[in-house]
Order: sequence, then C-alpha cells, then structure tokens
Amino acid sequence: MRLSNANYTQYKQLQSFKSIEAMNQAIRRFLYTYGHELSESAVKVLKMLSRHACEIIGVAFPKVETIAKLVGKSVRTVQRALATLEQYGIIKRIPTIRTNGKHKGGNGHNVYVIQPVENVKELPADTGDMPPVTPQMSPRQEATNADVPSAQFVQKPAETMLGEAVYSRLKNKNKDDITSATSEPTLEQLDESFTPDIVPEEFVKVAAPFFRSANAIFELYRRVLIAYRRSKLDKPIEDVIGTVVKAFKQTIFAQKRGRIRTTFHGYFYRVLEAMLAVERRREVGKLYDFLTLEA
Repeated sequence: MRLSNANYTQYKQLQSFKSIEAMNQAIRRFLYTYGHELSESAVKVLKMLSRHACEIIGVAFPKVETIAKLVGKSVRTVQRALATLEQYGIIKRIPTIRTNGKHKGGNGHNVYVIQPVENVKELPADTGDMPPVTPQMSPRQEATNADVPSAQFVQKPAETMLGEAVYSRLKNKNKDDITSATSEPTLEQLDESFTPDIVPEEFVKVAAPFFRSANAIFELYRRVLIAYRRSKLDKPIEDVIGTVVKAFKQTIFAQKRGRIRTTFHGYFYRVLEAMLAVERRREVGKLYDFLTLEA
C-alpha cells in the first residue's frame, strides 16, 4: 500500500480506533504484557507516536528525525525501536510517495498506524497507579513531556523479570512469610508448587531453582506459548519441551555470564524462537522429502 505523502484523506481512512481512550487502553495492555521485553527507547517511541495520533486517532506521521529529536535518541536507535514495535504488531508502517517538488515520485515519510493488539494480558482491575498513555491533546501541540522519565512509564510486573534484585528476593525469601497468620499470601508469595497444570512439569522443575514463584514461572511459560504459536509447528508443544528446556538453560548460562543486555524474558524468547524455527525447517524438509518420494 502506497500513500501520497500529503494526502490527509487517505490518512483518515487508516484510523484504527474510535476514541483516544480506546487507543490508550490498547497501548496500556500491550505494555503491561510486553513492556519488560522492550527497550526504554521502544517504549518512548511508542508513547511519542501515540501523542501524535490524536487528530486521526491511531495514525501518526512524524519524520524519523523528528521522533529522534523528541525522544532524545539517535536516528538509528529510533529506527531499531520502530522495527521492534512493528515486529510485535503494535504499529504498522506504511510508506508514502512524494507527489510534488524536485523529488516527486520518490519515497516520502512513513505513516505509523497503532494497532489493536490481540492475545495480550488483561489489565488488573485496579490500574489507578498506571499513568495515561496519551494526554488529551492535539498532535499539533508541542509534546513537552516527550522525554518522560522511565519511572513514569507503565510499571513492569516484578514477577516477570529476572533482575538481580528480584532474583535475590525470590531465592532468599523467608518461607515463614507465606504461612504468616496475620496475612494471606500474595500472588508472588505462592511458591512453584502452585504453578498451574498448563505448565509442563519438566519446565517447572528447571525454572523453580531460579524463579521461586508460581506466577513468575507461569509468566515465563506464556512466552513459550507465544513463541510456539508463532513458529507454526505442526507437532504439539509437548514434543518440543526438550527444546524449551534447552533454551531456558542457555539463557540462564548467558545471564550468569553477564551477556544479557536487555531482559531475561526477551533473551529467552529470542533463543527459543530461533530453536523453534530450526524445528519448523526440519518439519518442512521432511514433508518435502515425503512428497518427493510419493511423486
């Protein structure tokens, strides 16, 4: 799809939400589910795009150089952030073509359409501590808070990260707190024995020494389910649990070696995604060999 670089009517047809609040809710849900896998730059870029997507709700069309200036990052960093957001499906990039000037017919700026994302985690009932994604403002107004400190972004659930502080707290937690007579255990205080049956026992066993929390293990396994669905494997997920465990062990090793520069979950997902891609190629190769023999 190619648009004119200055055709407002065409842009209007790309509107992806009925209201700014609907767009905000979609972005909140996306960040609540995947925020821990994104870089700070990607989160900043997404929030900046939302501020420029208020006139035609869900549609923004600033130049990359403008985005870089507003979020205080280099053009190259912004380009990587946009590619990541597009990969996760929260934005869709649509190129435009120049319709006037000496460069008529050449590539224009991109139009960014924020997408309603499916299969993301529902927000908890109480989200009062989560700041609004997009203020009620015209995209023509100056976004003076484009460089909002990271602490003001949607808070990442502690149980979904393997940061050293979280890891230490989980590993050394006094189990007497769980059985305290004065208060009921919190979700995070439930140990690995409470992990839902949907999580295979093999995965629970390998993850438990590092995630002493049923919810943390469950959140990690949700990344496994996402990677499996996207791999389009024909075999059931039970047949690749060995691959899942191997990917987890490789990620733990990388964590101990200090090789992970983003998040544990994000690194684990990429390792598993690559391994499942190999499994898929093997499936396709076997199918090809079978069809060749039949012919």
